[in-house]
Amino acid sequence: MAKYFAPALALSALSSIALAQGPDPVAAPAYQFLRYNEDYRYLQDPARHGDLWDPIKYIPLGTPDLYLSLGGEIRERFEDYSEPNFGVPGPKADGYLLHRILLHGDLHAGERLRAFVQLGNHLAPGKDVALPPYEDRFDLQQAFVDARLPVSGNAAADPNLRIGRQEMAFGAQRLVSVRDAPNVRRAFDGVRLGGAAGDVRMDAFATRPVLLKAGNFDDQPNHAQGFWGLYTTFAHSFVPASGLDLYYLGFENNRALYSVGPGVERRHSVGGRVFGGHGRWDWDWEALAQFGSFGQQDLFAWGVSTDTGYTLAVAGWDVRAGLKATAGSGDHDPRDGKLGTYGGLFPKLAYFNQAGLLGASNVLDLQPSLTLKPAARLRLTLSWDLIWRQTTNDAVYTAAAVPIAGTAGQPGRYTGSQLAFDMFWQADRHIAVNAGLVHVDVAPVLSAVGGRNTVFTYVSAAYTF
Repeated sequence: MAKYFAPALALSALSSIALAQGPDPVAAPAYQFLRYNEDYRYLQDPARHGDLWDPIKYIPLGTPDLYLSLGGEIRERFEDYSEPNFGVPGPKADGYLLHRILLHGDLHAGERLRAFVQLGNHLAPGKDVALPPYEDRFDLQQAFVDARLPVSGNAAADPNLRIGRQEMAFGAQRLVSVRDAPNVRRAFDGVRLGGAAGDVRMDAFATRPVLLKAGNFDDQPNHAQGFWGLYTTFAHSFVPASGLDLYYLGFENNRALYSVGPGVERRHSVGGRVFGGHGRWDWDWEALAQFGSFGQQDLFAWGVSTDTGYTLAVAGWDVRAGLKATAGSGDHDPRDGKLGTYGGLFPKLAYFNQAGLLGASNVLDLQPSLTLKPAARLRLTLSWDLIWRQTTNDAVYTAAAVPIAGTAGQPGRYTGSQLAFDMFWQADRHIAVNAGLVHVDVAPVLSAVGGRNTVFTYVSAAYTF
């Protein structure tokens, strides 16, 4: 039973740190989701100091532009599934703690050179099967070198060449995500060249995803997969008050698996995303086409996703009514020599909600939601997913894009519904707490292969410094 008290103990400990530390320092910036994006040169001004951790955030090593910055994160997250994987297959219940510590050092040697190293410790005590991405005892999470190429003479404006192990996230993270849940964040080994010209940002990269192993310093590039592409972001687009992403993403997987069987996959994705807001409205719309080959078959697939919201003030609260819609193609005829299943590449595993049971392959999804903000740092969200298959000739796919055996070719498009409640509280600059509950109601296509209704609960507390 001790594991069930661990989240409460973590919350208590982190709250004690917050109380001992005192109020937020004035004008201190928020920590970034990608920690390598943080810039602490403002601490050259002693008047800007005020946070407990400021002495290690900017450590001068001689000249002002030669300095070291240290930081990290401690996160404890408890999860409980009444039916892991809908019970297809799996034990009837699994409750466990996810422990994560990330520590990094960021060395800047002038305006053009930089080295970033991040170490991670990830454990899953109490989990029935503790494997990556749940457990990775001690390893390099990131380790890369940046070099600003001498193109214009202005180092801040010159393109940046990054070589090594690195996290990447683009756009709304539907295709390329850090995967903050469940435990071990996703990283890639390779080369990335990025830069901006005016209001246009471009990133070109050639990488292999990191193949996680549960031991110490044993992670390595996944030589069965390759990932490369070009991602461009425009601050303005043909839609008023909107930005625009245009991208090409290439992916090769020598061990791909779809409902038609295993094979070598070469998938090319070309797409665009329009995002913005005006007045009380906000929007994020994305569409892409995919082509290539799977074994001896041609590959053609497509995907569309929208997220539109309207926010108003009710009794002093900000209230956002939102509607998400997702469509990912399926394989309509497994005998026609063509694969039509949408491939999500490297998405968030919590694609529709924190339970992370279903993905965007062969899916039609409609998700209305209501988000309440009683205070600036507190957010409550209630959402309801209605999910169908795009075609009954293809399988139901998990969030990891694995087909659920026995579902392909079975009647009934309707897959099920998912009712989710989430709470996020940014207690102060350092402490974030979130919790939630998801109830998954499975349709006959899943219950026929042993799937059962599932209740998923989680509570998480993180301290960032």
